[in-house]
Amino acid sequence: MFHPLPSLLRPSLVILFLCALVRDLEAQVTIDQSFTIEEYVNEVLLGDGVSASNISLIGEQVQVAKMTDESGSFSVQTGLVLSCGDPNRLSDCAGDANPTGLGAAFNDADLLNVANSVPPLINQNFVVSSVQDGCVLEFDFEAGGDSISFNYAFGSNEYLTYVNQPYNDIFAFFLSGPGITGPFASPAGFPDGAINIAEVPESDPVLPITISSVNNVTNPQYYIDNPGQEGICLNGYTTTFTASAAVECGETYHIKLAIADGSDSFLESVVVLEAGSFSSNAVNLEADAVPFAAGGLEDLVPYEESVGLPDVFSYPNGESFPFGAWSLNNDITVEVDGVPSIIDAVIIEGCNDAKFTVIRPEETADVLDTLYLGLQGSAQLGLDYAENFDQVIMAPGQTESDITLGVVDDGFNEGVEYAQITYEYINGCGELITTTSRVVILDPVPIEATPAVRECQNADGTQVLGYANISGYGPFQYVWDDNVWNNADMDASEWTITFDSLFSMTNAEGELEASHIVPLEITDQCGKSVVHEQQVLYPVIFEAEICSGDGQSFPAFNPGIPVSDVRANGQSILNTFAGGIPVTVDAQSVGDHWLLQDIRANDQSWQGTLALEDTCGYVTEALFRVRDCVVPNIFTPGTGSAGVNDDFRLRGLGGFAGSQLIIYNRYGSVVFSRETANDIEFELVWNGDYPNGNPAPSGHYQWVLLRSDGFKDAGELTLVR
Repeated sequence: MFHPLPSLLRPSLVILFLCALVRDLEAQVTIDQSFTIEEYVNEVLLGDGVSASNISLIGEQVQVAKMTDESGSFSVQTGLVLSCGDPNRLSDCAGDANPTGLGAAFNDADLLNVANSVPPLINQNFVVSSVQDGCVLEFDFEAGGDSISFNYAFGSNEYLTYVNQPYNDIFAFFLSGPGITGPFASPAGFPDGAINIAEVPESDPVLPITISSVNNVTNPQYYIDNPGQEGICLNGYTTTFTASAAVECGETYHIKLAIADGSDSFLESVVVLEAGSFSSNAVNLEADAVPFAAGGLEDLVPYEESVGLPDVFSYPNGESFPFGAWSLNNDITVEVDGVPSIIDAVIIEGCNDAKFTVIRPEETADVLDTLYLGLQGSAQLGLDYAENFDQVIMAPGQTESDITLGVVDDGFNEGVEYAQITYEYINGCGELITTTSRVVILDPVPIEATPAVRECQNADGTQVLGYANISGYGPFQYVWDDNVWNNADMDASEWTITFDSLFSMTNAEGELEASHIVPLEITDQCGKSVVHEQQVLYPVIFEAEICSGDGQSFPAFNPGIPVSDVRANGQSILNTFAGGIPVTVDAQSVGDHWLLQDIRANDQSWQGTLALEDTCGYVTEALFRVRDCVVPNIFTPGTGSAGVNDDFRLRGLGGFAGSQLIIYNRYGSVVFSRETANDIEFELVWNGDYPNGNPAPSGHYQWVLLRSDGFKDAGELTLVR
């Protein structure tokens, strides 16, 4: 059985998921109030071609927030919230639905006039008596084109109960500046008044937006009913509207974004301005990383959702890139090639590609146009990327064009490189504007698999293998024993897979094998694969023979699990002599086997059964023989030193009845031959005499051992008298 990752209890997981789903139906919006008023405008609201100054707020800062709709149900997914109450109420449907005291003393004659302009336009006669809990965000701005626009949506808990009643909460966008003349008040420096650019589309006369001018009866095409407050805690809200106006390029304008309660200070209303949408009609460049269609992977994920990638990419040349920090905030400044830069996208060679999008204003979309581009950076054409371009041709009706860089894996260790595309154009103000987009190109990340700590074999004989960590450009696809599993569409907490497999312990000849290789093929998001192997070893019985003092290797069953005992004929001999057993050993783990070393014996001819047991209880047995492997190459019979080197002896033959020793002279004639008569006889001896008893002369001889189990050995011998 094979577990690439730790197992989870799936039934419990499913129950938890369903519970989470029920909770999330209540509201799936995130409210962030960590910004300053200036940051709300510059970092949340403004888009391309617009710069802001003199930013101010009337009301409480708690009435302003950045909102993100994670469900995608609300008309604006991410935007700047201006509220009559606390925007946190949008994500907490059980919260206070009737906040009070938020600018209750507020008074704005223009907002009140806008509110009371609605009833006669929709054939109603109610009157809004006052405006309260006001929130007014205003600032000056300059545009790089001849128009500005932004997207927004209105929502309220006054829906639908208070439609066509005095409690009509109201909002307006008052714009003033050069070329604009209007009936509403404007600040000093903008003497010609202001106009309201928040209106029901194509209404004539212009109809401001309230719960009475857009609902399920009046202009219903713009209304979304939400009585269950699903996704966001509002009873109803509008579709997305666009506010726009013509401006003079480079001139200063003022806008006042205002919302307030009508006639009382109860029930919340909001206007949500889409993030990054307050922009002017200027040419723009965007960059992104797009995944390759990696072979074999069905579900590719962008790097923002990847796993296994390091927080910091570090390279041998000393360069590094803070990938983790950049992923959390793409607007941080990162030093690349010694230059502090804002990075628009990160590319990993051989894993994804760089896509640049060139955007031109809608006003110029009806003509054929050629936009000229520059490409530069430390990345090299033909080595790091394949495409070269210096212009983009826009056909009539086309406002966007995509360019793919064609990043390739060149196989070199280059560290951190970048490519930058630059576009210079003359804006509506007659100014030369340079727009750039920069991508970083990183060397690929290798797949690395770390096996988990090996466990003991289960009682049913199965073995669990696993991996404590697999790193690289994940999620990964796994192939093991012809089973394919892809975790790209799974939550990280559910990343587990279990495969059961039965493999043979015998080879093609039917012989028992002591081990089996378990390969795991891992494929990353780049389509690159590696095969990682783990070895499974089985308890076996084998024969072993060593010389006294030598070592003997035993197969291991689980690398790293220590040996607990070594027994000879059932008695422990690990680091000690046992009664009647003339052998003691030391044992240590060496790679994928146990080594019995420093075998010591007080008998040079011994045989018995050695059993090695580890802490899992695995036992490997061996029919083990210790013999005297020291064979003299000279002996001196009859020299007067009786008992000292008088005989030529071959020992360690106990248990080998019928083993034969043959002595040849230098002419190849047999001068001596003898064999053991039984298993007890452990040695064969030649005293230097011929069979007739006469002494053999000094000289060179050859000995041959024919052991009864088929083992053969031979050597040279010198006889000295």
